[in-house]
Amino acid sequence: MRPDIVHKALGNEVRKEILIRLSKKEKYLTELAREMDMAPQTVDFHLNLLCEIGLVSYEWREGKKYYFLKDKKILDFLETRKPIPLHAHPRPPHEIMEEMLEDIVKRLERIEKKIDKLKLK
Repeated sequence: MRPDIVHKALGNEVRKEILIRLSKKEKYLTELAREMDMAPQTVDFHLNLLCEIGLVSYEWREGKKYYFLKDKKILDFLETRKPIPLHAHPRPPHEIMEEMLEDIVKRLERIEKKIDKLKLK
């Protein structure tokens, strides 16, 4: 697991809270959402991300999906309370899209210049 991905994931307070709560006991979605006083959809989004990067896993029992920490070593990181570097904080989607658009515009401008040079020859 790449450290930068973990830093980005833990740059969010909701995900940190989920990890801390799961460190005490396995929980299912509704139980966790109720404890955190959040919409289940919001908690589900963050749980899926934590599962995807390998910090959390789940198993089905009694018709419920129980979530648990895959490796409790992550708690060492949370307990040291080291600040997450600013460059590792996730950016809002609109900023990512703006950056992508700027990159596309630059690439198109370079292509346009190459085409203009070919026309002059």
